[in-house]
Amino acid sequence: MNGTESAASQAEELYRIHLRHLDDCPACRTGAECGRGVHLRRGVRAARLAADTRRPRWT
Repeated sequence: MNGTESAASQAEELYRIHLRHLDDCPACRTGAECGRGVHLRRGVRAARLAADTRRPRWT
């Protein structure tokens, strides 16, 4: 497993955690924002960007 695969698997795990939070959080289920949901969503986005090394970040 190289660094990109490791980063991709970490991003997928964080995404699964985010999905579990969306299922468990009453505020997120109704479409409202909660601080933890926003934090997890930003983390997933950052992890996916870090895992995607083939594409320049500005596109």
